Amino acid sequence: MNPKELIDCINKNCKKSIHPKFNLSLYNHNYNLIHFIIDGTSDAVNRGELVKVLNWFDNFWLFLEIKFISVTIKEESQISISLSVFQGNDFDNKKYQLFRAEWDDYNNPEEKHAQPHWHITSSQAIESIFEEHADVFNESEFLQEFEKEKQKVLDVKKIHFAMNGDWQNGKNCIHGIEDELQVVRWLQGMLNYLRTELEDLYN
Repeated sequence: MNPKELIDCINKNCKKSIHPKFNLSLYNHNYNLIHFIIDGTSDAVNRGELVKVLNWFDNFWLFLEIKFISVTIKEESQISISLSVFQGNDFDNKKYQLFRAEWDDYNNPEEKHAQPHWHITSSQAIESIFEEHADVFNESEFLQEFEKEKQKVLDVKKIHFAMNGDWQNGKNCIHGIEDELQVVRWLQGMLNYLRTELEDLYN
């Protein structure tokens, strides 16, 4: 798949689902990686890295990145798409990541993770709040107890929750990326659905 054609198609068709100023720009380009990210306006932390996020609606923010990775010259690029939804105010550096949707196509017939899939990351918000307020208590004892309690709960953010498994038709949970329009429709449908669900929480 041609990277420019996919990015142009997303930029042209996803403004309505995301934001009138939505745009993906080239972030990094070297001999085996072409990396595009959203043009954001406010700070957030994505997987330990400071990124710029774009306001979507109310206090919800988006970070979108797409990577094209070439293994060899003869092979088609592998594609990695990652969309994160954050919650917070414009001035908050520590907006909380609620969940992340990913679709990776690594041309791997032995892929074990569902594609596309969800990562549920909202537990990080609760963990962060506890850690920030630990100084109110005896810090070392509090954090020790907190870590003990964390160990009792499954860390779901590491699970790849299938988004589009086809088990009911006797197939598996891996979908390859076939063309630009398929990616655009996936992004549009997912964002429209998510917005409806998030708005329902406040009504």
